[in-house]
Amino acid sequence: AADSPYDLPVYPRLFRASRHDSVSWICGYRELRHWFPDWKVGEAILDSAHDALPIYTLLEHDDVSAIIDLNLRRSGKLVYNDMEIDPDGVPVCPIGRKMIGWGKCPGRQRVKWRCPAKVGKWECPHPCSPSEYGRTFYTSTSDNPRLFPRLFPRLFPRLFPRVRRDSKEWKQRYALRTGVERCIKRQKVDYKLAASEGHSSRHWNIRVYLIAMCQHADAWLEEARKANLPSLDEWFASQLAA
Repeated sequence: AADSPYDLPVYPRLFRASRHDSVSWICGYRELRHWFPDWKVGEAILDSAHDALPIYTLLEHDDVSAIIDLNLRRSGKLVYNDMEIDPDGVPVCPIGRKMIGWGKCPGRQRVKWRCPAKVGKWECPHPCSPSEYGRTFYTSTSDNPRLFPRLFPRLFPRLFPRVRRDSKEWKQRYALRTGVERCIKRQKVDYKLAASEGHSSRHWNIRVYLIAMCQHADAWLEEARKANLPSLDEWFASQLAA
């Protein structure tokens, strides 16, 4: 849980190592939504191994914000309708300058972009349009939610549920993903999961769930300590005295 100060596991699920991380995540996510349909999932924070268009589409369908790092080694140059797109989801003109966002098109689920030279009123060495208005370009989240994050969150929060990758908000949200590593470290090292000599999937599942219960119990005890509630020893002593 990204909003947990204790890096708590929510839905432990083990898969074979031969299965790709992105496939395992989709299976685990769909199971989670099946068993807990009333849960509200606000966002999914995933590393670049999950940078696949079907995952974005799945999250878009469920109204979940995707905070997913781009896998540039796999993607190479990002191209949309013959226009190069930078990692932040902004179209780049032929001379390598970012185009200027010009708002949402009325009645259409897309964003308009304009020539940076015409907007900035400077002379382009290689104009790509004879128009006085300059070249225009359009992007749509519904066409490719992977490339086009939320560009105008205050104006169009529903149309663009993604967070722009070059924003401070995105960096802050993505930094929470390290909680996964801390959670796994606590399971493998502190609770000695890595030292287990089990061979069956049943053994591993039982052990992982027991450890997850202990992680939640640790959090409960820490919260009780902060609230100055009696410790377990004091509680047992009071019960025996009674």
